[in-house]
Amino acid sequence: MPVLYVVGSVNLDLIAHLARMPAAGETVVAKSGALSPGGKGANQALAARRMGVPVALVAEVGDDSFQEPALRLLKTDGVDLSAVRTGAGSTGLALIWVSPEGENTIVVMPGANQTFLPTRFDPGPALAAGDAVLISMEVPENVVEAAFAWAVRHHAPVYLDPAPVPDRFSASLFRADVLMPNRGEAERLLGVELPDVRAAKWAAEKLVERGARVGVVKLGSEGLVYASRSGVFVRPARKAEVVDTTGAGDCFAGVLAAGLMSGLGLAEAVDRAMDAAAIAVTRPGAQPSFPYLHELDSKL
Repeated sequence: MPVLYVVGSVNLDLIAHLARMPAAGETVVAKSGALSPGGKGANQALAARRMGVPVALVAEVGDDSFQEPALRLLKTDGVDLSAVRTGAGSTGLALIWVSPEGENTIVVMPGANQTFLPTRFDPGPALAAGDAVLISMEVPENVVEAAFAWAVRHHAPVYLDPAPVPDRFSASLFRADVLMPNRGEAERLLGVELPDVRAAKWAAEKLVERGARVGVVKLGSEGLVYASRSGVFVRPARKAEVVDTTGAGDCFAGVLAAGLMSGLGLAEAVDRAMDAAAIAVTRPGAQPSFPYLHELDSKL
């Protein structure tokens, strides 16, 4: 059965739910808090796995006590971790503040994610027919480029979540099969402001002109826009009682990649990914909030 290979980061998230965000120099007491597994690569791998497809994570963690809790849910849900390397130093750590409206502010200490080098990029056997590669950018860009070249060499589709956008974004990365920035990331990639849906439609088309087969611009509460050779399409946001938006973009990316790899059409895969992310934001945390396929189907 085809495998989705996910290349990206692994973090342990320290989450604090606040009554209000602190001002400079101010100390506030959190209403609640939690430790939760996270990191864009790990998040996307889990979201895809919960859609029922085989998933293998290619990543690096530290030789420390954070490693086990950071990988716990991936192990529980059956993500293949044979290509997760253990490096010297610490596993990545993310400090996340969540507002009463569910919006988050995140500080990441990358740890082993930053020491993940192309020389340690070893996903295992050659890609087989039907396999696909999902990449995010909380790891060094030369690792992203190595993963991209590996996929292209084996004629596998590449789904790229360019988050966070690095100072130097290689022009070759625009040639992803699906390139899916959010509004701020699209603004950095294209060098323009995108104040509204009309501008986002232009941006999605521009991503396709730059080489992507599909360009997606995620607009949060305004939904998203995507473009392909067939045209430009707008999808309104799902209605949801937002508790915590942490990991919602990763949930979308993982579910979208899983849907496309398993044979869904583009529109159906986008809709399923939006539905999954809408469920995720109604729950606290990142990975614990991601729905399973059977749950998604029953709720819809």
